Amino acid sequence: MNVEKLTGLKLLEETVGIPLKIVSNDYEETRGFEDCLLSHHEIVFQIKEEDPDDWAIGVLFCLSLMSFTYAVPRGMSEIEFVPDEEWNLGYFVQGLQFRYKAIRFTSDYVSGRLMKTDIKFEPGGQVTLTTRNRGRGAERWLLNLQGKKHIQAVK
Repeated sequence: MNVEKLTGLKLLEETVGIPLKIVSNDYEETRGFEDCLLSHHEIVFQIKEEDPDDWAIGVLFCLSLMSFTYAVPRGMSEIEFVPDEEWNLGYFVQGLQFRYKAIRFTSDYVSGRLMKTDIKFEPGGQVTLTTRNRGRGAERWLLNLQGKKHIQAVK
């Protein structure tokens, strides 16, 4: 296994299960051109650890990985879609920015997938996760980030 993949796995291993508290969860749907359904979802949460800033890179990486994993092609992006593509540190680093005392990850389309995801990690561990045209999927990502299962056995 290559170093890049091992680094990603280590970030996942160290981050999944992190305790957090949802501060707000706002979801809005509107109709766009030709009655197309558009959505905007913003979830603000607080990392509940002693030194929350130490978790910034792991949280950003895990959430960006989940955004990519659940993303699908939309419209003309199907041309660039690579079905077996894996999220990697290169894609992750390309989306990182440091602005206004916060580290951010931003993505639009990656490998033909509609990600439309912005994640802002502020000093003190407050995180704002914003998605566009992704429905309410980000709620499931936060369950995964906390190490919680969202699927229950059928009886």
